Amino acid sequence: MQFPPQTGTPPAGSGRACRKAWFRLAVTGVVAAAMLGGCVVRVVYNQLDWLALWYVEDYFDLDRAQEEQARQMIGRTISWHRETQLPRYAALMRTVLGGISPPVEADFLAERYAEVVELWDDLLRQVAPDFAGLLQSLSDEQVEDLFGNLADENRELEEDYSGISREERRAKQDKAVIKAFRRFTGRLSPEQEVLVRTRTARFHDLSADWIRRREAWQMQFRVLMTGRNADPLFAERITDLLLNPNQFDSPGYRKLVLENQQSSFALVAAVISSLSPKQAEHLRNQLDTYARDFDALVRDRTGQARDQAPGQTSNREIRDDEAA
Repeated sequence: MQFPPQTGTPPAGSGRACRKAWFRLAVTGVVAAAMLGGCVVRVVYNQLDWLALWYVEDYFDLDRAQEEQARQMIGRTISWHRETQLPRYAALMRTVLGGISPPVEADFLAERYAEVVELWDDLLRQVAPDFAGLLQSLSDEQVEDLFGNLADENRELEEDYSGISREERRAKQDKAVIKAFRRFTGRLSPEQEVLVRTRTARFHDLSADWIRRREAWQMQFRVLMTGRNADPLFAERITDLLLNPNQFDSPGYRKLVLENQQSSFALVAAVISSLSPKQAEHLRNQLDTYARDFDALVRDRTGQARDQAPGQTSNREIRDDEAA
């Protein structure tokens, strides 16, 4: 699980990096609630089958057999996720709802963050064996396309994080944090925005280090892909790589990341504790809505394992039409 340096959230930017981040927000569910409102959560979740395929094919084109393999993998994962994970998301929303009365403790938020990480890791454990099988089906040409696209994404991230000055990065960060709060609480007051900027000033700027760590992870991924069809433990090694990206961190880097996380929890606690009655009511309504949306998705089985609707065009057919 790879998070960017300052905020502990998936990377935002342009191009492929932005699309990758957007999909992860949707599939994780809890984090999607931070980005989407009301019934939109349900609409997006019920479209995750084709969204997930779109996400995969952003890195390499699948042939027909591989596309069917990917569809089956995605269908199994979504069915498992809806039945076993969404109740945990709803419970987490209600736990947060019960713990946001001032004064909010940073330790409470840290515990909830640990639950989000556990949810994401459980998803990775579930999908990793099937994903390893899909990776083993790739041709050498497809593997080269995959790593070429990852290199393009790295360049985008380099520009977003390290290609601008520290002051510009901080300004982008502050804008993103304030915007995230606004989705949950409504508009922040000028004093609250000052509070945000004062707190984010304490974050360590780890942009360049994070990109280097990401590249180290990808180098190991490439080593595993080279032996994908000869290594009997390939699936286990891919699972470990997905679940343990911190193995590429230096002790100094990991220490600073943990300090940033603690600063983030303290920031959120301080802002929530400063909310006006109207803002606090807005936050409670949002959290309750997300919990009820997750409950509704558990009850709604119509979104599971949908057959392609009459007249619906597959990703493969779209590409074939474009090539004609």
